[in-house]
Amino acid sequence: MKKYVFSFDDFKTSSNLKIDNEDYIFDNSGTIVKSSDLKLSIDANKYDEVINIVCSVTGEMAFECSRCLELFKQKVSIVFEHSFTKEESPADITGIIEQNIVLNIPMKPLCSDNCKGICQVCGNNRNIKDCNCQENLNKEFIEEKWKQIKNNWGKYAKSKKKTHTSS
Repeated sequence: MKKYVFSFDDFKTSSNLKIDNEDYIFDNSGTIVKSSDLKLSIDANKYDEVINIVCSVTGEMAFECSRCLELFKQKVSIVFEHSFTKEESPADITGIIEQNIVLNIPMKPLCSDNCKGICQVCGNNRNIKDCNCQENLNKEFIEEKWKQIKNNWGKYAKSKKKTHTSS
């Protein structure tokens, strides 16, 4: 992975450094990002004792929908700033770039807000073909679960009464 390190020595001849639309390889191992096609632009400016860096990451990232498990692509446009002083020079902003990309990854990627997901009974992708499994199962399922919760709560409440009265 390429490192992006800036130092005050880089600005001896000019107060501005630019990187335009450079391919950026996002190390996505172990994340929910399945693939990425990203471009990085950096505009670094030196102001007396401070260097201000404006970064822009654009492109597409592929995710797996957390409801239906289908792959989908989503456009990415991230802009952020970072400043550092002479005491902090040289500054490696590679980690900061990665952090900003990670912060913009959705916690629960969805192919669409209206995604119906996968049927828990038959495993069918309900966006492609609807089924009646859920409607038939829901009423029985909910009644059974609430019955179990009420029974367990009753046992818990009785045990609490016994411990309080025996103290």
